[in-house]
Amino acid sequence: MVEQSFGVDTDALASFGGTAEGLAAEVGEVGTSTLAGVDSLPADAFGALGAEVGLTAAFQQAAKAQLDGVAAASTGLSGFAKAVSDAGGAYTEQQAQAKEDINRSYQV
Repeated sequence: MVEQSFGVDTDALASFGGTAEGLAAEVGEVGTSTLAGVDSLPADAFGALGAEVGLTAAFQQAAKAQLDGVAAASTGLSGFAKAVSDAGGAYTEQQAQAKEDINRSYQV
């Protein structure tokens, strides 16, 4: 008979949560510092013709989308890191409660 069991490495979840949180902060910091200012070009950045045909405005809109995307990626990764860490904590609590329930059932 093959043993079937399920286990969770809560230390690994906590470690991953911490690592991912640090990565989220780094993505946000590097992304925003790298892209800082790209959405604030002067109206004539691409010359008079560029301003007339809307090239500057289009570039500013695209740059703003990039900044928003980096911020969203950082926020999403941070949320994922918290969820992973919380899952480890919830599993630990569940196991402790199950142990208490089993011990209590033997005392009856």
